[in-house]
Amino acid sequence: MALIHLTIVTPEGKFYEDDAQRVVVRTTGGDVAILPNHIDYAAALADGDARVTQQDGTVRHATVSGGLLHVASNDVQVITNRFSWKDE
Repeated sequence: MALIHLTIVTPEGKFYEDDAQRVVVRTTGGDVAILPNHIDYAAALADGDARVTQQDGTVRHATVSGGLLHVASNDVQVITNRFSWKDE
């Protein structure tokens, strides 16, 4: 199964880094789903919800506060002011 490598960075430093099946975030243009082999892409993030489907299929829900999404060669970076898992 193809995966993407996800890195989430906040002002405090690296928040999360692992491989994932899918990442869904809210951009200023609407919700975007990033899957393996996605075209290179960059967008401004809006405040809203995010979902990360982990390698094992578990879906984790989070809250994101603005920032930037960058996708290149199955490497996804979420650079945000605040990121918090809803289950923690």
